[in-house]
Amino acid sequence: MTAVFLFAGIAYSAEPPAEVPPASSSQPAGAQAIQGTVLKADSGQYVIRDSFGKEVRLQVNSNTHIEGEPKVGDAVEAKVMEGGVASSIKKR
Repeated sequence: MTAVFLFAGIAYSAEPPAEVPPASSSQPAGAQAIQGTVLKADSGQYVIRDSFGKEVRLQVNSNTHIEGEPKVGDAVEAKVMEGGVASSIKKR
């Protein structure tokens, strides 16, 4: 009588899953930092050309902290929440 044994192999990843770093006090959870140049500034929206050459539209509201009165041509750093709402825009 011949016995046949089958073994099922299970692969395990050697590295643990990547963790998202906690938000710092200067950047709210879920915010992205964008640096670029102001192309357009209206009462409810800024258009910025980011460091990759992409135009980014930022919505501003009463909760947006704007520092330094940025205008067209100024270099800025913005913290942007999900949905394109800027939590802050700072003239650099």
